[in-house]
Amino acid sequence: MTYSSMPSSFEFPARPAARSVPGIDREEALAVVRERIALLDLDLRGLTVVVGATPGYQAITATAAALADAGRVIAITRDSRHQGMAAAGEATLAFARHAKVSDRVEVTNRIDSRKWHSVDILASCSQIWPISRSLVELLPSHAVVSLMAEPWELRPGAVDFDGCAEAGVKVAAPNLGHPAIDLLPDFARLCRILLDDAGIDGRSATIAIVSDTPLGSVIEHDLREQGARVDMVAHPLLLTGNKRDAIIVAMQPSERPAMDIGSLGRISESSRGALLVQFSGEIDRSAAHYFGLRVWPPKRPARGQLGLTLETLGAAPTIRKLTGGLKAAEAAFRGAELGPDSIGFIVKDGTADRWRAGSTGDAPLVQGKDPRGRSTL
Repeated sequence: MTYSSMPSSFEFPARPAARSVPGIDREEALAVVRERIALLDLDLRGLTVVVGATPGYQAITATAAALADAGRVIAITRDSRHQGMAAAGEATLAFARHAKVSDRVEVTNRIDSRKWHSVDILASCSQIWPISRSLVELLPSHAVVSLMAEPWELRPGAVDFDGCAEAGVKVAAPNLGHPAIDLLPDFARLCRILLDDAGIDGRSATIAIVSDTPLGSVIEHDLREQGARVDMVAHPLLLTGNKRDAIIVAMQPSERPAMDIGSLGRISESSRGALLVQFSGEIDRSAAHYFGLRVWPPKRPARGQLGLTLETLGAAPTIRKLTGGLKAAEAAFRGAELGPDSIGFIVKDGTADRWRAGSTGDAPLVQGKDPRGRSTL
């Protein structure tokens, strides 16, 4: 078949609209935050914490830090295509006012260079990215950068790990598999919802998963439990020519999509009727359209974002992740020993880049993780 004769993607109709995120219930969200603070024994007493100011349930990060007795919380805003600075700041302050901690939460679009030296915990977020060497050098050596995610979730260049190591600044990440966070099953559930929105019945479908992250095996197990026929590969070029209903892409964020024109060309030859479901990682959608491949969701997620936001599942999963990220940072700040059974782990010098490149050396790349980034619990 020549490329000119290939059908275009509109010949494969999918459902016309993506699922909407539930409305914000501040009272419920604050109850979950207080519960998590008590469960984790999160204690930020007297610390200065910098977070991002965002809409949605992530706006509660600043309030969570204040409720954990942080002495000062600074929430950074930044204009973007998806949210206005004023809206993000107002969402952040609305939670703080509701929790009666607004006197310790400051919303601003910049921090004077001299004031960075008083920061104890810096929460990684898009409003602050990139956390560059020049920014890290402004922090005190006792400061901790909290990834607020595991390294495989980060977009490339978000944090200068080598700069942090050279400045003596610790980088901490939450262990999403820890029982107090337990987020991996929620990711699998989210993937099932994404499949359902795309019109794929996971109970009887034949599905391939392309994944270079710990999520792949979790999603595979969940779909098998539902009755789906599933196979998984680490790269799209490893896909065989079996007929499938869907191919789930659950890859790390990257500068260049693994699902590029070469990979999509092979898929168009071997699995033409399969729906590409973009759970995480990038797909070259122009190439997909060229080959007549369907892609769900219809709207391209921002780089580093999931195809369906975690907030789709309500407040609890997002808050478990946020408070887990703060707890990992607190533990690192206080010099706690972070081992395989810990709430978080220390990301060593260059760890994330080596893991991103697929290193499988003998030594664990992160404290408390195996060489592929999985929890060793």
